[in-house]
Amino acid sequence: MNSPKKNAFPTLNNLKIIQSSYGQRINKCTPLVIKKDTKKIIDTKLLSQTSIEQAKQRFISNQERQKQQQKSLPPIMKKKEFHQRSVSVSAPKTQYSKYFYFIGEGNNNQLIKKLLDERQNWVQVKDPKSKKINFKWQETEKGYEYQTINQKEQAIQMLNHFEFHSEISDKFKLAVNFKAYCDKNRLNIYDYIPTTFAIECTNENLRSELFQFISFYRQNCPQHKLAELDKTIKQNFFSFTTLYDNKVNHYPTLFGNENLWIFKPSNMNQGRGIHVVRSLQEVLDIQNKYQGGYKEKLLEVKRNEQNEIINKVVYLNTLVTEQFVIQKYIEKPFLIDGRKFDIRAYVLLTSNLQIYFYREGQLRLATEKFDTKVQSNYVHLTNNAIQYTHPQYGKSEEGNQYNFDQAQSLFKKDFRKDILAKIKMISYTAFQTVKHKINKQKRKNCFEIFGMDFIIDEQQYPWLIEVNTNPSLEVTSKLLDQLFPRMVNDAFQLTIDLVFPQNEPNHNYPLMNYKNDENLWESMGYLQSS
Repeated sequence: MNSPKKNAFPTLNNLKIIQSSYGQRINKCTPLVIKKDTKKIIDTKLLSQTSIEQAKQRFISNQERQKQQQKSLPPIMKKKEFHQRSVSVSAPKTQYSKYFYFIGEGNNNQLIKKLLDERQNWVQVKDPKSKKINFKWQETEKGYEYQTINQKEQAIQMLNHFEFHSEISDKFKLAVNFKAYCDKNRLNIYDYIPTTFAIECTNENLRSELFQFISFYRQNCPQHKLAELDKTIKQNFFSFTTLYDNKVNHYPTLFGNENLWIFKPSNMNQGRGIHVVRSLQEVLDIQNKYQGGYKEKLLEVKRNEQNEIINKVVYLNTLVTEQFVIQKYIEKPFLIDGRKFDIRAYVLLTSNLQIYFYREGQLRLATEKFDTKVQSNYVHLTNNAIQYTHPQYGKSEEGNQYNFDQAQSLFKKDFRKDILAKIKMISYTAFQTVKHKINKQKRKNCFEIFGMDFIIDEQQYPWLIEVNTNPSLEVTSKLLDQLFPRMVNDAFQLTIDLVFPQNEPNHNYPLMNYKNDENLWESMGYLQSS
């Protein structure tokens, strides 16, 4: 019998009894043990059956072993008995932490409280020194500890004032910064603000600063006032030059027959401490009074629902200032119904120096007819705080105010596309002058709303008069009753709501024809480094 081929298996039909190399007879039912050098002859059918039987036995043994082990384990909880863990694979509904706020007194602080209380999870605290406060809103930055905010051991905190906002809200610093910026960038300062002189009473250069003002003052003095002026100059041993700034000749709306100027303390607002002056002697007298302590009379009135004055209170205040500005009064303003007015616009600045301009604002009208010869603040100063005390306040139009839509019909030019566009440009430039100063320590989580005041001359060109921190939020008309809540709420959405998120933003503050969910703060970009 021939041996099978090497490495090949014989078929079952041919395999009966096989002779091994050792001469032994091997039954086909006997397992084979073949050494490496033997012929590999295997019964595949029997081998397969044997493997299956062995696998079955191992499976049965394993199952029996597992049953014995499970008898010693605690019972497995059913699905409904599982407890919710703090960290889940599925995304649970977001639960926001509580946030704490502090509000200072004054300037319609109840409006701020209302806006915060209507947000989720905000809680008011009464102690301004509490370490858990997340947001502070005050009239001034007094008590704000900028150097310690947002330290790791303290709660995240936002503040409604910049540490160095006075670089633009202080009238003295605004004038100095604007001049320096325009000189550096070769810009014409008269494209932005009227002629302004910054005077510091304690400065050793006081007389030289007055020298510059007097030189300009005399150069543009009407002929019929020149003799009186020269007499004052001689009595005070002042000197002057006949050449100062010829650029001003291109702006005739600044000058008239009275040569009026505005005297302003550096750090006051709402018309406080401001004087319309008609002579150099008045300037010197007022300046001397402030150095010794100027006695100011403040009139406060209360009105009923019919807008009638029911109470008057006069306060006496002492004002002391070492810095002031003398600014050229615009003697040829654009008038509405024969009355002077200004435009109050609003700017929002965030800590990363992104600047926004609010789409709406107000025109604030004087109560009395304009006349440069009349000496009355009700003629010349259009601040709402001053006009509100006049008996005829609100008789011509509610609150002596118009909104920007109403202004469209009052000008020959397109108010929004022309006048308001220039106001935005000037506002942006004003903040450019302090871009390296207003947040020079790079404090995080500060923001501020500023009130920008503009006068429109008879050629319908806007002039920036001043920039106000803590602009008034007091409501004296239906316009302001809608404007202020919407404006501040829109500002909160761009500031505190980004740091302290809300489930559902509050859009319940309608204004004019705008959609409730439309934010009216328009970004003008970021302040650019140069």
